[in-house]
Amino acid sequence: MLLDRVTAISSAASPIALPMAAPAPAVAPLIIVGAGPVGVRCAQELLRRGYPGQVLLFGDEPWAPYDRVRLSALLAGEVDLEGITTPGLPGQLSSHLGCRVSHIEPLSKYVEDAQGRRFHYSRLILATGSRAHIPEVPGVDLSGVFVFRDLGDTVALLARTARSRHCVVVGGGLLGLEAARAMQRGNTQVTLVQQAPRLMNRQLDEPAAELLLRQVRELGIEVLLAAGLGGVLGAGRVSGVRLRDGRELACDTVLLATGIRPNIELALAAQLRVGHGVVVDDELLTSHADIHAIGECAEHRGLTYGLVAPGFEQAAVLAARLTGETAHYRGSLQATQLKVAGLPVFSAGEVVEPLKRINQREYSYNDPQQGGYRKLLVHRGRLLGALAVGECAESRRWLDALQQGRRIGPLMLWRFRREGRLWPAASEQVAQWPTNTVVCQCMGVQRGQLSACIVAGATDIATLGQQCGAGTVCGGCKPLLQNLLGDSAPRQAERGAAGLALGGGLAVAAVLAVSQLPALAAPTSVLQAGLSWLWQDGFWRQVSGFSLLGLALLGLLMSLRKRLPKLPLGAFANWRLLHVALGVLALALLVLHTGLDHGQNLNRWLLFDFLLLLGVGGLASALLAVEHKLPPALARRARQLLLWGHIVAVWPWPALLGVHVLSVYYF
Repeated sequence: MLLDRVTAISSAASPIALPMAAPAPAVAPLIIVGAGPVGVRCAQELLRRGYPGQVLLFGDEPWAPYDRVRLSALLAGEVDLEGITTPGLPGQLSSHLGCRVSHIEPLSKYVEDAQGRRFHYSRLILATGSRAHIPEVPGVDLSGVFVFRDLGDTVALLARTARSRHCVVVGGGLLGLEAARAMQRGNTQVTLVQQAPRLMNRQLDEPAAELLLRQVRELGIEVLLAAGLGGVLGAGRVSGVRLRDGRELACDTVLLATGIRPNIELALAAQLRVGHGVVVDDELLTSHADIHAIGECAEHRGLTYGLVAPGFEQAAVLAARLTGETAHYRGSLQATQLKVAGLPVFSAGEVVEPLKRINQREYSYNDPQQGGYRKLLVHRGRLLGALAVGECAESRRWLDALQQGRRIGPLMLWRFRREGRLWPAASEQVAQWPTNTVVCQCMGVQRGQLSACIVAGATDIATLGQQCGAGTVCGGCKPLLQNLLGDSAPRQAERGAAGLALGGGLAVAAVLAVSQLPALAAPTSVLQAGLSWLWQDGFWRQVSGFSLLGLALLGLLMSLRKRLPKLPLGAFANWRLLHVALGVLALALLVLHTGLDHGQNLNRWLLFDFLLLLGVGGLASALLAVEHKLPPALARRARQLLLWGHIVAVWPWPALLGVHVLSVYYF
């Protein structure tokens, strides 16, 4: 039974008996108050970075640290207790679990627990988190009213689901939706009451919220929008709820998911500066020189964050500072990427009621096949916000573009309007992403870190999780990790690399020569004629000209082979080598056709366009030969640039050639 296992873990994690009023040690330890995900992460980061002193971790919950993000999965029966328990803490970390800190004395630099024991500190880190917000309406203290914030709440709700017939969930945010889905476990009827006119109104716009609403209702959850809670009905225990518009709903269980409030009572009593949370600066320092605050209890630049990822960022920055590194916290991007009621939802940056700016553009895409929806907000070539409902392979890269301020070009936006993606499908290979792209948002793990782990011997997702924590929180990045593991073998040279290098080099050299050498001199006598008849005799000029046209048309057949990959037309690598060889041969025919005479007017433009086409193609061929030796990001960008340059050079060529042929035969 889950309740028995919780009791066992609680007993194992009882506070360590210490003497009353322990004397201050010669070198006081660093104390972290709060054993939630952020507090534990900070302790792990400190020890990983070689913090020289002792670290004490205090937690007031009576069980081992666990992953709060997956509590809804535990409530729904999708994971067991072991599935959310944080892996074993480092042995050098002293953990005092089930030990509530009741007082902080900043001047004497000690904390006092609920039993009156004092623990001196050199540095104090507050990671006290937050608690559920309880709306001030009649009846919220009745039996049968629950909140959903910690493992204790989850255990109580698990016991309740066995006898609950109708549960009303109040709150249509992320937590409320997850709770509503989980409460269906025992065939309980669930009604979700949302005060705002749409679900997840802080993360989704109207079209996205409509898709989510449809999904939630298809799951059998009744949804009432624009219907706030007016009160809870019952005498001693819940019998129903009254909405603000006067409607009454009969139910036996009420689950409140109406937001959170930072736990700031310890900071208030210690006379630290507080606002909505404990106020910190860019060094995550409070108004007292030796006390820091991180996570949901911290307020930085007027903002508190109700998500775990910003807390992890703060923990990493603070651990770096306390181990002698230079680091500052500049704030976090508000981002959500989870499956809500079974539907993938991604929201980051400004997507709901954004600020109005000059040259700001909004782009949206509706997926006709998957029924999904995507939206981007762009200002002067930079992403300000991104939104996706439904499967979206690019969402992690969108988040990276937001965080890193990467430029979004017109071609990328054109592709988004047509296909719903910014990058070509081939770039979905995670191994080709920039090294500083964040793959695991929960743990802040970048692609470069993951690749380093793979090089060091990691061969599966579990090993990656053990080495750097990726995939150990929400699990949303596991498909990306699998993608990366699949591409972890050393990159091999392209088939026919030697031929590509030789052909590309010859093409580039020939283009430079043809563009710079003067026209061959006309002969002054029959004895000096030599081979000049090839470009002076009308018949042979037609032969070379139409041969040149034929080679160009043959070269275009490679595009046919590329578009029909399943047909037995020979290996694409062989077609590519043939394409390069045709390009080099075309340059030789061009010399025979023109005698290096660049011509005039449109003829000059035709020659220039043809040389550009062949020159860019030669560079692309040479790049393919050495691509495996280049950094993946550089190779990808160079390949895209040369490919599109080659394609763009083709566009004016047919029109210029047509005018050239017409002018020759007409005149």
